[in-house]
Amino acid sequence: MREDVGQPRIVIEERGGGAGSFLLGVLVGAGLALLLAPRSGRETQREIRGFVTGRVDAVRGAVDTRVEQARTAVDEGRSAAAQARAELQRRVQEAKASYRGGQRPEPPRAPALQLAVSSPPVQEVVITEVTTEPDVGDLAGGEVR
Repeated sequence: MREDVGQPRIVIEERGGGAGSFLLGVLVGAGLALLLAPRSGRETQREIRGFVTGRVDAVRGAVDTRVEQARTAVDEGRSAAAQARAELQRRVQEAKASYRGGQRPEPPRAPALQLAVSSPPVQEVVITEVTTEPDVGDLAGGEVR
C-alpha cells in the first residue's frame, strides 16, 4: 500500500526552446515601441530630467526651510536656558550672601523669563467651598435604581 495516498501531488513539466520565443517577443516589443512612441528618446529624456530636477529642487527647498526652523528653535532654547541659568546663579549668590550675613533669605520668586512663544494670559481660580450632593440618578428624570 502506498504511503502518499491523500497527499497532494506536484507535477513539474519542463519545456525546451524558451530562449528563442523570448528573443522573438523582445524584438517584436521593441519594434512596436519605436513605431508607436509619441516623441523621440531625447525629448523623453529631457522631459524626465526636467521633472526630476523640479522635484529635487522642491524637496531641497522644503528641507532647507525645516533645517532653518530647527536652528532657530535650538537658538531660542539655548538663549532661554542661558537666562534661566544666570537667574539661578544670581539667586544662589543672594542666598549665600544672606545666609552668611545672618539674614533670613527671601522666599523664591518665579523666574521672569521672556520666551519667543506667546501664550494666553492665565486666570487665577480660587476655590472657596466644596460641597457634595447625593447621586439623584439619571439627569433626564429617570428612576433611581
